[in-house]
Amino acid sequence: MTDDMTDCARRDRATRPAGQSAQGRAGSVVNQLPTLQRNALRKIFDRPEFTPEEVAALGFRRVQQAEGIGNKGLAAITAWLRRYGYDLKAPDPHEAAPTIRSRNRRNIEMAVRLLRTHGYVVLGNGDTPEDGGALSS
Repeated sequence: MTDDMTDCARRDRATRPAGQSAQGRAGSVVNQLPTLQRNALRKIFDRPEFTPEEVAALGFRRVQQAEGIGNKGLAAITAWLRRYGYDLKAPDPHEAAPTIRSRNRRNIEMAVRLLRTHGYVVLGNGDTPEDGGALSS
């Protein structure tokens, strides 16, 4: 199956004068991405045309979380950005661990309370169970 946007860009390129518009240049740049990654980014931007600068501005985590982008897709997007002088750096794994959001913390506290109400002993991270089980009734 051919990509309609690619065909249109090729036809336009053949009939377009030497001074291309910014949108025309963006279209040809976008068409250098594989179809799956191109469509995932189109979905993020909610438009068919975008620039490498706009993709780089999204940041690693936003691109990583986009629907349809896995590790291979992320690698393809990163390589595409590097061709245009941009970088999509992965966050440093030694950065501080993300904190538990207040809603998640509340849910955890409610679950612990429920377990204790029903006779379970719930231990924290540093606690060690005397009987060898993390939960006991």
